[in-house]
Amino acid sequence: MNGFINFQYWVFVTFLLSGVFMSTADGYSSALMLSVATLPGVITAKFFIEDISFTKRLRGVFHMMCLAFAVLIIEYLCIILVDIYLINYMSEKNADLVFNPFFIWLIIIAFLSLEKLLESRIKSMTDIKKSKYIEFTSDRKRISIEIESIVYIESCDDEVWIRTNTDTSYRTKRNISNWQMALDSRFIRIHRSYLVNRSHITKITPKKLYIGNKALDISRKYREGNNLRANL
Repeated sequence: MNGFINFQYWVFVTFLLSGVFMSTADGYSSALMLSVATLPGVITAKFFIEDISFTKRLRGVFHMMCLAFAVLIIEYLCIILVDIYLINYMSEKNADLVFNPFFIWLIIIAFLSLEKLLESRIKSMTDIKKSKYIEFTSDRKRISIEIESIVYIESCDDEVWIRTNTDTSYRTKRNISNWQMALDSRFIRIHRSYLVNRSHITKITPKKLYIGNKALDISRKYREGNNLRANL
């Protein structure tokens, strides 16, 4: 989702939440401020959730619980600051709703899920075969590179590395299966750990595929399933 559409979406979310908070606030301006106060927690969740991997399930669950707790603390602090600024506008009954952790998590999950759905819809409307660039997050930075510059993608445990023809590598948490779905037929899976750009292949043997002097293993599953020689 590009920056302008993303901005429009979160403006829409802010005004929608202000309508929800009308029952807890004294007037629309107070509800709007309360709605804005929830954004830091949502942004924190959006920023860090991409770095959580469930390749090692217990560690992934632990990291998710830590993030959920941290987001809850941020939301509480922001709401308290708004409440102080507005001179304790919330009654005890209304505070029960606003400070309910399940209510806060429900809001965050709902709007982040809706954003992901919109991103998916927008992406599905774009012809990936005509795309020249692809965007992804690497070490918490937004990266945009030419698709054709990707030589191969390598999965290493809970990290995936994007190897390019400029000898630059990018680390990402997006798993290799998701990369396979995001990229077009220029890329072929040769191993559970490798997704290769066909145009960079220089040689192929029954068990190895070569990109220049770099040899990559071909697994039996993908050698037989893809009929590699016929598809190159």
